[in-house]
Amino acid sequence: MVSHSNVELAGLDAPQRVARAAVHDALDSDANEAWMYDLDVVASEVVTNALKHTPGVVRMRLEIYERGVAMGVIDRGADFDPLTVVPATADPDEMIEATGGRGLLIVSCLARELKVEPVAGGKIVTAVLERTAGAR
Repeated sequence: MVSHSNVELAGLDAPQRVARAAVHDALDSDANEAWMYDLDVVASEVVTNALKHTPGVVRMRLEIYERGVAMGVIDRGADFDPLTVVPATADPDEMIEATGGRGLLIVSCLARELKVEPVAGGKIVTAVLERTAGAR
């Protein structure tokens, strides 16, 4: 592991922005623009999902490795079931009419792994992204 940090998100007006800034700070200039965009999308979507579906987001755990990033969002939710991702084969007309529900589908397309695990006082949803070619 190259670096590890915990970013407090509880009670913030814009926790998604803070999560994205933490990713940028942790990687400094060690990522290309396309990979950084993927990381921004994943950070925003996982935090937003926690805000929409749990009693509150607590913090983000960010682990930087030579070959990728693991970002986990800890929330106060008690649902430890595997994450429900709208399948890519869903009816396109229904997907167009839906006003939400595509965030975890996007994350699952960008991440090598997406998992949920219990932690003290809630759960952590972790997305693991590998460095893409030319990501340095």
